[in-house]
Amino acid sequence: MYDLFETYFINPILNLSGYNWINSITYAIILIIAIFLLYKFLKYLHITIDGKFALSLLPYIFLGSILRVLRDANFLTSPVFVSPLIYILIFLIALPLLLFSLFLKKRTKIPFQNYFFSFGFILSGIFFTQIQFVNFIAAAQILSLDLLIFVLIFSLGNLTKLTKSLWNKFTIFSQLFDASSTFVSLQFWGYSEQHVLPNLIFDFFGNWSFFLVKFIVVLFLLYFADSSIKNKNFKNWLKLVVIILGLALGTRDLLRISAFV
Repeated sequence: MYDLFETYFINPILNLSGYNWINSITYAIILIIAIFLLYKFLKYLHITIDGKFALSLLPYIFLGSILRVLRDANFLTSPVFVSPLIYILIFLIALPLLLFSLFLKKRTKIPFQNYFFSFGFILSGIFFTQIQFVNFIAAAQILSLDLLIFVLIFSLGNLTKLTKSLWNKFTIFSQLFDASSTFVSLQFWGYSEQHVLPNLIFDFFGNWSFFLVKFIVVLFLLYFADSSIKNKNFKNWLKLVVIILGLALGTRDLLRISAFV
C-alpha cells in the first residue's frame, strides 16, 4: 500500500511530475467533501457568500498562485508549495486571519471583509515582489486574450438568461481565464499540461479545444446550480469555488510564463 501511495501521490509532488488518474480522482473526491464541509463552517460563522466576501478572498487566491510560481523558480523549496498541499497551506493561512477579522469586526464595527482583504493583500504583496518578470511578450498575449474574453462575456452575456448575473459572468470568465493562460503556454511557449483530463482533450482536439470544453462545462454547472439549488448562499458558494479554481490556475500559469522564458 505504501508503494502505491508513494508512486501515485508522494512522488508526483516531490518530482513536480503532475497528476495521474488515481490521484486526480482522489483529489476530486476530497475537493467535493471539502466544498460541503467548508460551506457548513462558513454557515456556522454566519458568513454570507456575496460579492464582498468573494472580493476579500482574491488576495489569498493570488497568494497561492504566487507561492506556487516561487516554488517553480526554486525560491521556495518545500513540497508544501506544490498542489494539492498548497491549497491546504493557503487554508491554514486564511482561516486564522478570517477568525481574527471577525473578532475585529465585533470590536470596531468595521466589516470583517475589509480586514480579511487587507491581511491577504499584504501577504501576497510581500511575496509578489520576489517574482522576477522577464517574459513580457507571453504576459501580453495572455492578457490581450483575457481582455477580449472579458469584453465578450460582459457585453454579450445578457443574450441568455443563464449569463445575465454578475456571479455567472465572473464564473465563466474565471474558467476561460485559465483556458487562455493554458492555451498560450502550450501553443506558443512549449509548456506541457500536468492534468490528466486536459491532456486527453488536447491529444484528441488540439489546444484550442480547452476554451470550448471549459465553456460548455461551466455553462452546465451554472444551469444545474441555478435550476436545482434554491439556497442562494450555497449556490453562490459553489460558483465561488469554480471562480477560485479558475483564477488560481490561470494566475499561476500567467505568473509562471511571465517569470520564465
